[in-house]
Amino acid sequence: MLNLMAAIRRKPGMTHQAFLRYLHEVHGALAAANPLQIRRYIQNHVFDASFGSAEDPAYLAEFGRDSVTELQFDSMEALAATMSDPYSREVVGPDGAHFNDLPSALALLTRPAVLMPPPTSAGEAGRVKVLHFLHVSEGLLPNDFTGRWRAAHEEVITEGAPHAKALRGCVQHGQTPGAEKALSHFGGGGEPAYAGVGALYFDSPDEALTHFPSYERSLRECSAQAGGFYDPSRSFVLYSREVTVFCADGRSAGHRPAGLR
Repeated sequence: MLNLMAAIRRKPGMTHQAFLRYLHEVHGALAAANPLQIRRYIQNHVFDASFGSAEDPAYLAEFGRDSVTELQFDSMEALAATMSDPYSREVVGPDGAHFNDLPSALALLTRPAVLMPPPTSAGEAGRVKVLHFLHVSEGLLPNDFTGRWRAAHEEVITEGAPHAKALRGCVQHGQTPGAEKALSHFGGGGEPAYAGVGALYFDSPDEALTHFPSYERSLRECSAQAGGFYDPSRSFVLYSREVTVFCADGRSAGHRPAGLR
């Protein structure tokens, strides 16, 4: 399974609510009208965020994002066929200019590793999905990053701390090469190298905002003890609500996202 992820922010002059409404009701509808070979289309609507670390005054991350798109494919061939299709190039792609600040978009292709199966009811009101974009430490090879990241996560959740008990699901999306042309569909270019995106699930905003910072502090400590596998100064966190626009088995969100009622 491949997951094409794009963290985007609204174009200048547009409110966050207007952005989410257009993204879901107009852009999402265009994509759903002709899914092509997309297995699942998810919109993660951001409601809060954090960046960098308190110990580092440099604050090198440019984290301002309003949503994260996820397009899931069965294969690289399915991805390439979808992105090269005239419907993607002439209808869905150009529509992005109506809401997306294209130069600032950050996109990457990943392979997800499920460490704790997410709740099957992830789209229910109240459920929160935290997306942690990790910037790889300079000079570290991708395989070394992936191994250290997974080991650090396992150490953090076996401590028996409250944040471990509050966690309801975890998927580590490791960056994988390829599909550079497809990534340009979202805009951007020249962004820092984010080697992975952690997706962590919690029961409510209060649970996420209380326990994820503790989880991230522990992860940062594990990284430091292991010689540093990611750079907190260039990493950022997005608190979001997951909305499934469509799925290959016919399932959809079935409700209006919070804030758009």
